[in-house]
Order: sequence, then structure tokens, then C-alpha cells
Amino acid sequence: MAVFKSLDTAAPDYIVDVDFDTQTLELKLPVQNLSVLAGSNLLLRFRNLPSGWSPMVEFSDNDGHTIVAGGPFEQLVVGRNQVLAVNAQSDTSLFQFRALIQRGFGVHNEDNSAIIFSQWLPFELMRESEEKRLITIQVLPDGEGLTVNPLQVTIKGGMRVVWDFSEVAREHHQPLVVYGRPVLEQPPADPQAFFGPHESFVYRGNTLVGGNGNNGIKGIYRYGVYLLDVSTRAIVVRSSGDPQTDNEGEATSSN
Repeated sequence: MAVFKSLDTAAPDYIVDVDFDTQTLELKLPVQNLSVLAGSNLLLRFRNLPSGWSPMVEFSDNDGHTIVAGGPFEQLVVGRNQVLAVNAQSDTSLFQFRALIQRGFGVHNEDNSAIIFSQWLPFELMRESEEKRLITIQVLPDGEGLTVNPLQVTIKGGMRVVWDFSEVAREHHQPLVVYGRPVLEQPPADPQAFFGPHESFVYRGNTLVGGNGNNGIKGIYRYGVYLLDVSTRAIVVRSSGDPQTDNEGEATSSN
């Protein structure tokens, strides 16, 4: 059986959108506080970012001292309009954090430099085991089709799901997990519906599919597991039963 190493990857477990209000020139976050599980990754997506500006995030400790580095995170990966904070690990559990945008990139002493901050918000690092963060679902043969064990799982913010196809996949197979019906059969009204409660899928070879992130929308999501023929992209083995994911949503933030 293959061993899944998703907890070592930089796939986001939490996703927070940071909005820049072009009228008030304020940075706004949709939460009043944020709690994440130890070992998890946080993605801050900055929307309406002005041209020529770059994003960043800052943390402070309980003494009010600003931490220039990633606070409880091992590293920060800064992109054009996002910041990925990787691997939350710290002896300290309570922080303050804020998002910011700056003209240009880095620290500037020029007369036209500018920085806009969001408000400081409470940040908590929760201690839970990796087993509570990672749910493994075995994909098994079921006559001419496929079934999963367990048939229903419950997730919340910060948890990852991995489907293990190692018992059924062959060299010419590509695994597929789809919420609703696969596009090969029926195009969805909303293309994002294929991801169900997850923000992204991570594919590892022909045996593992991981579901990362949480859309924050509570409810029961039904999905199917399939095997595709690598050369034709046709479905060769179909899902059986009625697999479900019960999403408790983003229990990590408060409004």
C-alpha cells in the first residue's frame, strides 16, 4: 500500500480572501479571528490589488513585538497576489496577524513608497495530531465497479482527505474523484462543483488523490470515484454505492 505524504506538501489547508476596497483604500478580511491546526498551510488571496503593489502578512507575539518572518509558519511564499504560509509550527500558540500591501516589493525608503495594513486580528495555533488532520479513504473493487471505505466521512477546516487507489489502479489507469457527475458524462451548471467541499485536488501518480482546503459551505456532498484509461481518457471503471462527504465547514473563523 502506498504511503501518502501530503502533510509535507505546500497545498493550502486554509484559504482566506483579502479584499482591497478601492473606495476607502482599506484591506478587509472576512474573519475576526483565525485558528489553524499545527502543521497546516494557509493561503491568503489578495483581490483587487492595485497595479505595482505586492502582498505580505505580518505576525506579532503576545508582547506586541512585530515578527518580520512568518510568525508560527516555517516559511512564506509570496506571489503576485497571494501569500502562502507553510507548515505552522511554534512553541507559542497565540499571535496577532495582519495583511498588508506595499507599493513595489520589499522595504523602500523612497518618497513615493506606501504601505496599507489591515487591522490586527487574533491568530491561534491549535494542537491536534496528524491523524485528526488526515482522513484516508480506501478505494476497493466492487464487482465490476468501485466502492470506498469508509462510505461517509466528516471534515472541517484544516483537514485533508486522500483517496487511496492502490488496490484497484493498474499501470494504464488514472484515478479520478469527482463530486456530482464527471464532465465526460454531463457538464455541470457550476464547473467548481466538481471539487465539492474542497478547494483543490492533488494527484500523485496513478494511486493517490488528495482533497485540500475547505470551501466553508456546510452540507452533504456526494461524489464518485473512477478509473480512466490513460491513452483514451475514457472511464473504464465506475463508482458504486453512494459515497458522501459531510462538510462541517470552516470552523476556524468567527464573524
